[in-house]
Amino acid sequence: MTAIWDDELATVERDGTVSEPMVRQAARWLAARHAPGTGSRVLDVGSGPGCATVVLAEEFPGSEVVAVDPTEKFTARAAARFAERGLGERVRAEPGAIGDPSLAALAPADVVWCAHVVHHLPDPVAALRELSALLAPASGVLAVAEGGLPSRFLPGGYGVGLPSFVNRLEATLSDYFVETWSLTGAAVGGGRDWPLLFADAGLRHHASRTFLLDLPAPVSDDVRRHVVDRFTRIQRLIGDRLTSQDAAALARLLDPADSAALANRPDLFVLQATTWHLAGVDI
Repeated sequence: MTAIWDDELATVERDGTVSEPMVRQAARWLAARHAPGTGSRVLDVGSGPGCATVVLAEEFPGSEVVAVDPTEKFTARAAARFAERGLGERVRAEPGAIGDPSLAALAPADVVWCAHVVHHLPDPVAALRELSALLAPASGVLAVAEGGLPSRFLPGGYGVGLPSFVNRLEATLSDYFVETWSLTGAAVGGGRDWPLLFADAGLRHHASRTFLLDLPAPVSDDVRRHVVDRFTRIQRLIGDRLTSQDAAALARLLDPADSAALANRPDLFVLQATTWHLAGVDI
């Protein structure tokens, strides 16, 4: 699966930059509930290029913070980011992934942060067990960002295509990921929400909270580029799965010569809701 992300550095980095206000809200909530203090260790598992890792380093100023990701381009960029921010030896990037035996060498951790990773995996309960094994006994906290609400970027039906175009786009994309990554029903929601999956993994659910990324119109050029990137990727992944009408509607959103395009719409916004779930291991 690592190869999937090799060509996504710029897109993932832009996404991390745009999402930073929401991530900071979640990190502050976590730090207010669980402040492990000087000398503690925070792991960011599935860190990508380290955007959230920087936020964690700032919100846990006394902690050693380690970004962990299997993609070499991401860990290299994360290391460069930490150097640019002057974070020094307190923050570093390491190769690793859920399912990699080397991950265990980073235990024990007082906080394990894992955002938008577990749902990629065919056995989420096994992944949660592996993450829980990294926690410091009794006191460690696992913070998993999964779920929330579908993101929205334009009013109503986006002004293109047939009714419910956006809903069909999301459903087709979900089906693509289920098939491509051989996901189980549990991994994509199924009948069990994340607190129940925590219980299946032997974890005790502490709390869940949803945070908003609310960037109203007019948006900055970077935010607009982020949205265009997102829909360009959708077209690349599922363009051949769409009906002719929906494919044409998506093409309009990405055609810079079209007044309805994402690049031209003055009413473009970003509204995203992501839920963070906290859990620990009872000893």
